[in-house]
Order: sequence, then C-alpha cells, then structure tokens
Amino acid sequence: MIATTTITVTSAELHARLDELLAAARSGAEVFIRDADQPGVRLSPTPAEPPRREWKFNLHPGAMVMREDFDDPIDEEAFLLGDA
Repeated sequence: MIATTTITVTSAELHARLDELLAAARSGAEVFIRDADQPGVRLSPTPAEPPRREWKFNLHPGAMVMREDFDDPIDEEAFLLGDA
C-alpha cells in the first residue's frame, strides 16, 4: 500500500499557500479545502489535454440514403423560392 500525503487547509489559508498546494496536488498529494459549514473541495491535477474520443463509423447502416441526383445542378430560382 502506497502512503498518500493529505493536506487540509481552510479557504482563508488557500490564497497564501496556493503555489505550494498546486505543487503538492501535482505531485500526488490529496489537498482538501474546507470552508466553515460548506462542503469541502478536493484539489486534483487534470490531464494536460482531454482524451480524444474514438470515432465509430457505420453504427447505423442504411439509416441515411443518398438520393441519386444529390449532386445534380440545382435550379437557382426554384431553390431560392423553396420549390427545389
């Protein structure tokens, strides 16, 4: 079992010790911020870049069908009037 450092500070101490607490959180320490009767907050590091979502193609084959004339020229006047 790996021992984890836990640091608990009040919101009043936070401003004066912010650099120290950020460094501690980045190095793996658990940093908790307490503010009187309010629920506590945990300070923790985040990844430098959000993980990329993997695209999954062809989930719904046949759900969209392209018309055969989809790339035919459009009558501009009919298109502008909404008749196309």
